[in-house]
Amino acid sequence: MISARRAGISGELPPDKIAEAAVEGATGREATEGEEDAVAAVTHLGFGAVAGALFGLMVARMRSVPDAAAAALGAVFASGVWLVSYQGWVPFLHIMRPASEDRPGRTVTMVVAHWVYGMTLGVTTLRLRDLLGRD
Repeated sequence: MISARRAGISGELPPDKIAEAAVEGATGREATEGEEDAVAAVTHLGFGAVAGALFGLMVARMRSVPDAAAAALGAVFASGVWLVSYQGWVPFLHIMRPASEDRPGRTVTMVVAHWVYGMTLGVTTLRLRDLLGRD
């Protein structure tokens, strides 16, 4: 995501826009760059952790699956997270336009970033579960 922003492909990233809206909503003033960065990091990691825990609960009773299948399962889950966020609650709260109306570079960047997250989540979650004997 950061590389896409630096290359001028994506513009301002959604976690930054969400953080900016959160700070402004909570304080009634414009967020400083430091506040925006801190809130974006904490909330994005927290949201990812909660989503990851939900994924873990969803796959808790699955039998062992090959890494490729775990990665695919994670990518499908992360696509759902992206869809619910960038076509759902983010535009509903008037933070950003829906992804379908956003600049193509940002949409592609965010979909790919969510796939990377999801594939990593899928493989890591299912491998850890197998290592811990939860199979």
